[in-house]
Amino acid sequence: METIPKNVLMESLENLPDQIEVEQVIEQIILLSKIERSRRQIDNGDFSSHEEVKESYKKWLE
Repeated sequence: METIPKNVLMESLENLPDQIEVEQVIEQIILLSKIERSRRQIDNGDFSSHEEVKESYKKWLE
């Protein structure tokens, strides 16, 4: 299960309009969750450089 820091969620909700559909709130939470997951992956070094991605695509396209 993904986690989001409460302050990040609250700040995001503060920037939304006063009237908003529930689906939009859910989409915002999902987006924040994906951003937080990506930040953790970067912090852990779990990512590929641009050059590594280019090389893997070369092999994939052959």
